[in-house]
Amino acid sequence: MKVTPKEHKDFLFDSAYIAGWINTALKERRSMLAGSFSNLPETATYISGSKVDVPANFNCYLLLDLRFPFYIEFKNEDYIYLHSVFKEQVVGDSLISSVYLQTHLRNDLSNLLRPQPQITCNDGSGRSYRLCYHTSLYPVSSHTIIATQLKAKHSTSIVFDFLVAIKLPIEKFPKPASVALPESMIDTQLSYWIALPVPHFDINYNGHSYMGRCHVWQKATPGQRQRWCLVVRMFYLMSSSNGTLNTIGIHSLKHTCVNLCEKFGNEKADRPIGLKLMDMMITHGARKLREVSIAGQTGQILNLETHPALSGDCSKVDTLLSKMKANMNNKDACDMKSLCEMFGLSKKK
Repeated sequence: MKVTPKEHKDFLFDSAYIAGWINTALKERRSMLAGSFSNLPETATYISGSKVDVPANFNCYLLLDLRFPFYIEFKNEDYIYLHSVFKEQVVGDSLISSVYLQTHLRNDLSNLLRPQPQITCNDGSGRSYRLCYHTSLYPVSSHTIIATQLKAKHSTSIVFDFLVAIKLPIEKFPKPASVALPESMIDTQLSYWIALPVPHFDINYNGHSYMGRCHVWQKATPGQRQRWCLVVRMFYLMSSSNGTLNTIGIHSLKHTCVNLCEKFGNEKADRPIGLKLMDMMITHGARKLREVSIAGQTGQILNLETHPALSGDCSKVDTLLSKMKANMNNKDACDMKSLCEMFGLSKKK
């Protein structure tokens, strides 16, 4: 479980180097999204054997800083529409639909990484990596760039897993009232908010609109982020030992952390480690099945496909949750030693 300081330092350097290489390559290809990947290193995860590491400022979103002029439009249903100022930026219309944006990004990364280029991180770790790209359409359009380390002693890779979000600076794009802050952060001043291209939430399912979110994760303190990093690493190892990585992988865990902060606020969500783990277990247990079922039946989510292992994985998480509740040493927490022993992350002496 323990990642050495040198491994962590090399991981941060290499992820930044790889991200820089991708950005430069997209610029050379004159991509519409060139120069927009400012926080790609934040989406990285280091996986080496049983070790896993994430940056202190990890994020589940690739925040696109679009480099061409655009404006936003709001309609009655509170959905957001993006328009390019110059029609030649997009095909046939000024509308930058969420489907168009995702397709453009998918094509750019696929064309760039299909040959599985090999790069060496010079002036740093000196490690070499082979890059490849994977994407999925449902349940959401997610993107994965895998950098596999060559000639490593153990199976080692840096994985960039992300959902796409458009970064909208507050001073240029005032946040609408419909994009609400959690009650515990009602007076918080944000630097930006985000627009999410999630077509399966689109009430018309035409892939034109975006969903607004505050992304209060931007206000998380270094201490809060560090504690969430620990929770992500622990839950990942639990998922690995529990056989639930099919539906509760590293990106899903990072996304859960960000969503818990979005729902409750950074301070309120920053509970003791044991309670954080329980909050995440509740999110990935039977509640997930109920919420998915209700959303599908009521039409809140359209065209949603679920993984065949979802039901079984939710049941496994509920079993872990019951086990954890039974071993709480007080109403607020379970000590770290007990947690590690409980989930097989360390051996009992």
